[in-house]
Amino acid sequence: MTHYKKTLLSGAVLASSLFVSQQVMAIAETVHPRDYIPAPSGVNLSVTYLDHRSADKVNADGNTVANNAGFEANALIQRFIHYTELLGMPADPQIIVPVVDVDVGMAGQDSQGVGDIFFGSTFWPLADNENKQWFGITPFIYMPTGEYDSNKAVNVGANRWSYVLEAGYTKGLTDKLYLDVVGEVEWYGDNDDYLGNSTLSKDEVYRFNTMLSYDVGPGRYVWGRYVKQIGGEESVDGVSLDNEMDTDTMSIGYTHWVGQDFQLQAEYTRDLSVENGFETDGVTLRLAIPF
Repeated sequence: MTHYKKTLLSGAVLASSLFVSQQVMAIAETVHPRDYIPAPSGVNLSVTYLDHRSADKVNADGNTVANNAGFEANALIQRFIHYTELLGMPADPQIIVPVVDVDVGMAGQDSQGVGDIFFGSTFWPLADNENKQWFGITPFIYMPTGEYDSNKAVNVGANRWSYVLEAGYTKGLTDKLYLDVVGEVEWYGDNDDYLGNSTLSKDEVYRFNTMLSYDVGPGRYVWGRYVKQIGGEESVDGVSLDNEMDTDTMSIGYTHWVGQDFQLQAEYTRDLSVENGFETDGVTLRLAIPF
C-alpha cells in the first residue's frame, strides 16, 4: 500500500467515525411520506422504530478506500406526538428518544446507550384537507444527552447542541397518488471535548427529500423516497478534515393501517453514492399507535 493510500485510509477511518452520530440521528429524524398530513387535534401517537444499518465500504473524496468497514448500527427509537392547535394553526409537539448500539470494526470501537434526545413541533400554516394540500414548518432541537466518551471517536452521542429547521409540502395529485417535498437545514454547536480536549466543529448540512406514495387499498400504500444531503464539513481545532457530505439515498417502503388501531411500516434504504463516509444500507420497521 502506498504512503498516499495509507494516509487516505487513516483519514477516512477518522472521518467515517465522526459520521456515526449523524448516521444514528438520521434514523429518527428521517421524514416519511404523508408525515406532513396532520392528525385531528387531540390525537396522541406513540411511534416506535426498529432500525438496522450496516456498511462495508468507506469512501473519501468519492473514492473507495476500504471495503471492510464493519459498520453496524441497531436502534430502538421511541417518539411521542400530541396533535393540537398552537398559534392558531395545527401543531404536533413531540419528543424523540433513541437507544442505539453502534460498532465500527475498522476503527476498533463501539458505543451503546441512549443517544441525543430531541424535541420540536410542526406548525401548519396550510392544512387544506378538501384540496389535499398541506404545508408545515418544523423546528427541532437536539440536546447533548447521549452517551459520550471523549477518548473515543465513535459515540452514540454528539456532545453538542444542534438545531434543525424543516419545511414540508404534501399534495394529493390524484385520489391515490401523493407527492411530498421536504427541505431542511441543520446547524451544529461545537464539541469542545473531542479526543482529548480538542474542539470539533461542523458546517451546516442541507437535505432535500422527495417522495411519491400510492394507495393500493384502504389504509395501505407503497412509496419511494429520494434524499440528497450536502455540506457538513468538519474541522478539529480549526483544521479541516475535508469530509464534506454529498450523498444520494433511495428508499422503498410499504405502510399499512390495521383498522384504526395501529399502523405498520417497513422500508429498505440504500445509499446510491457517498462522497465521504460509510456507504450504508438497512431496514426500518415502524409501529404507530394512536391513543
